[in-house]
Amino acid sequence: MSTPSSYQSSASYDPNLPPAPPPKPISSAAGSRTTSPMPTGALPAPPPPPPPPPPPTDDGFVPSVLLNKSRDDLEHILNSPQLLEALFTTTHPTAASADAVLIANLQYNADLASRLVALESKLAAAREGTERALVETRQLERTWRDREKEMYQALQPFSSPALYSRLVNAVGDAEAVADAMAESFLEEGGRDVGEFVREYRALRKTYHLRKERKERWDEGRVGGWR
Repeated sequence: MSTPSSYQSSASYDPNLPPAPPPKPISSAAGSRTTSPMPTGALPAPPPPPPPPPPPTDDGFVPSVLLNKSRDDLEHILNSPQLLEALFTTTHPTAASADAVLIANLQYNADLASRLVALESKLAAAREGTERALVETRQLERTWRDREKEMYQALQPFSSPALYSRLVNAVGDAEAVADAMAESFLEEGGRDVGEFVREYRALRKTYHLRKERKERWDEGRVGGWR
């Protein structure tokens, strides 16, 4: 005669094995280390632990109703999952506790499903806020690139190449003005010599100062400009 474990394996569930526990809930401490936009205070409390497993069954249990059955009747029962389930439910001493554990686990799963539905709206709101913040961030990045371009354009006249070019042009202009004054004095005449000498010396002084600055720049003696 087969033991109860043989016909229990053909039933819709096995009371000897506890149901698989649900995934471990995420605590508030673990949630605070994630990059979720949802604030830590908005995280729900962790769900209660799952119900305990049913008590162990006696593998040697034989229903009294089967003691007087014939071999054909026993084979018929073994080949009928519905009869095996009904026999277990009505005669096994742990059937009631197994049903209670099953109902408790079903209720536990239903509670978890309700919690997931409640979190779904919060997740959707957090996702929408994240997408909106991402769009704003990209807009700010584009604005910053435009401002940065304008800044460099405004600073272009004060860059080292631009300042050096202005200095070279200033040296040439000072020399050209001094030479033009000397040629004009020699060709036209009529000017006071003392006045000409003062003006010419001032122009040549400006020229030599600018030339000295350019030479120092060329030699790398202008700190912070090259």
